Order: sequence, then C-alpha cells, then structure tokens
Amino acid sequence: MNQDQIDRLLSETQETAERLNKLNQFMASDIFPTLPREDKDLLYSQQRVMSEYVQILGKRLERANVQFRHAE
Repeated sequence: MNQDQIDRLLSETQETAERLNKLNQFMASDIFPTLPREDKDLLYSQQRVMSEYVQILGKRLERANVQFRHAE
C-alpha cells in the first residue's frame, strides 16, 4: 500500500469513527428514547454496522503498519 492509499484509508477511518462517535452521543441523549421503535432499531443497526466498518478499516491500517485507536 503506498502512502497516498494509507492517507486516504486513515482519513476514511477517522471520518467514520467521528460519525460513529456522534451517533453514539445521540443515542445516549434524552431524545433517542422518544423516537419510534422502528427508528431506534434502525439506528441500533447503523451503529453495529458502523462499528464493524471502523474495525475493518482499523485492521487494514494495522496491516499497513499504521496505528489507529477509535475513542469510544
């Protein structure tokens, strides 16, 4: 993997992790419990998929010998 690819992968990982953090913050807010059940279920699914995606991106970075830690 060349440096340009690593930079793009790192940027994508950081952006996705930031979005996941914002989603987690929203889900911990007072608004989240007031949502309809279907919306909450969709957000839970989104959270799981985003978490898995960040983990996959992190593993790819590890394979490129780049450290990334997602602050949860």
